[in-house]
Amino acid sequence: MSVVSQAVKDQLRERLARTLSGPVELRLRVRPSLGGLVVPGAGACETCDPAREIAAALAEASDRVTLVVTEDRSLAAPVLEIARPGEPSRISFEGLPSGYEFSTLLDAVERVSSAADDLAPETRAALGALTSDVELMVFVTPTCPYCPGAASLANRMALASPRVRARTVEANEFPELSDRFGVRGVPQTVVNGSGVFVGALPEPAFLERVLAFASPPAATGDLPR
Repeated sequence: MSVVSQAVKDQLRERLARTLSGPVELRLRVRPSLGGLVVPGAGACETCDPAREIAAALAEASDRVTLVVTEDRSLAAPVLEIARPGEPSRISFEGLPSGYEFSTLLDAVERVSSAADDLAPETRAALGALTSDVELMVFVTPTCPYCPGAASLANRMALASPRVRARTVEANEFPELSDRFGVRGVPQTVVNGSGVFVGALPEPAFLERVLAFASPPAATGDLPR
């Protein structure tokens, strides 16, 4: 059964024709399909094929969107990065961007295309003053109506500053990562692998916590990808 209906594809085509002003590249990493075979020790990725379909639907909806798919046997769930072609990505979705998170993905595609972060001047100035890299990992679930606000704000901060990287993580698909950071409610944001706060906070409060936890920065290179 298709996860993206024809009606949704038609709506995407109409919307992206209005909202996209520049090129966007979707970089999807998935576990290779087993083609229905059961291979001992080779875990299946149940959400990789639906993630392919969602990414392909976005690419088919606009000639400004391109899709690059690579296969990685180490992955248990799909990872989708969004960037301008030829530029490094600072925005990623880990797990299937379905339910409420599809709107977050669509918002990110449109913002990367237009380079519009729509942040307050004070927020942009504070991010511009960062002297070290900051990673924002926002845990979400597809049924959480408050999660898109937190994930989108993290994405917008990543768009505004080359120092910021935003990772939206579907908590149910990464149970070990969720356990590691004690995720009991979503949205939960983890700053540089150590600072934690919960809830869809207003922009000033979100920024305040990000800056507080970002100094001094913690090493993030050992975080699961």
